[in-house]
Amino acid sequence: MSDRLVKRIRLLNGISLYAAIVFLGFSLAYIDLSFSATFYESSVAMFLYLTTILINKLGSYHFARVFFILFNAILFSYFAVAHGEADGAEYLLFCSSVGSMLFFERFSTISFFFLFNIAAFWLAKYLFGIVEPFAAAAGDNLYIENHVFTFLGLFMIVYFFKAENQRKERELADKNKILSLEKAKSDGLLLNILPADIAEELKESGKIKPRHFEEVAVLFTDFKSFTKVSETMSAEDLVAELNSCFTAFDIIISKYEIEKIKTIGDSYMCALGLRKESNFDPSQIIMASIEMQQHIDKIRTQNIKANKPFFEMRLGIHSGPVVAGIVGQDKFAYDIWGDTVNIASRMESACEVDKINISQQLYNLIKDKFICTPRGNISIKNKGEISMYFVEGPL
Repeated sequence: MSDRLVKRIRLLNGISLYAAIVFLGFSLAYIDLSFSATFYESSVAMFLYLTTILINKLGSYHFARVFFILFNAILFSYFAVAHGEADGAEYLLFCSSVGSMLFFERFSTISFFFLFNIAAFWLAKYLFGIVEPFAAAAGDNLYIENHVFTFLGLFMIVYFFKAENQRKERELADKNKILSLEKAKSDGLLLNILPADIAEELKESGKIKPRHFEEVAVLFTDFKSFTKVSETMSAEDLVAELNSCFTAFDIIISKYEIEKIKTIGDSYMCALGLRKESNFDPSQIIMASIEMQQHIDKIRTQNIKANKPFFEMRLGIHSGPVVAGIVGQDKFAYDIWGDTVNIASRMESACEVDKINISQQLYNLIKDKFICTPRGNISIKNKGEISMYFVEGPL
């Protein structure tokens, strides 16, 4: 059973109970030795409202609603004709007509019961000129009471719709808030694997076009003798140590607008120059690499004092053109390709521990800002000899 149906059942039972109590009051007020018509009418009305509650209890929810609307229309029409125009009972039909909107959703059903009650109202008006009030008696005039009940009925209906509308607005606001939080979470997760402009393109178009970047600095790190060192550590300690190092690297590169590309085992890869909004400044990736080596040196010193295994790191950087994009459909990842990436990887493998090894091409871009030691031409796989330099620090 839906929440909406439960609310309508409770509403119908509440209205019926309220009306039954009102008519019980009338029955008690008009009970006397002569038992006036108002007493009998009120008793019948009370019984009908209680019957509505009983039908709901038996599970016939739709029938209870139809029964309620129909007997109200008939009951109020009877009151109007039986007591005459002076009582004003016909105006209670307005409550019944508007009340049909409380219990039904289909426009055709609401329209039918609305028109049915309006027709009953005009029929009562027509019969006033033909039928003499056969139940009216001295002292039984209920003009004021009927108009008060009409006002209260309409007020309660309008109040219900207002409260229901406010409830729906609150629910909508809550849902929008939840959606906003979930969207923020999903956007955050997307930004963890994609640059901001790439993530925005993916959200807007559902796909990402490959992009060519003419000048990008690519950085690789690797831990010396990682396999040997890892054999002396538990799995938990190994993962914790790697996580500590790579988390520190994430924090460092974020300061210099460098994009993390991926981690491959004990290797960390990132690149500068993939953001549209920033100018390419190779000194940023050199500063980041210096901080990364300093962090590893600090961790090594701490681990030596604690007699724990430690890592020693090689770091290589090269700059040049790359192609960036996403391949695959499931568990996709942003990646870069090109000869620049391959040479950067060779810079790292040709490096010495605790050093920052850069190519001639990158050296030409940063030589005026950093102290560098030439290494001469060094042969690398599939590329022959390449001039390399160690970065010692800023000038």
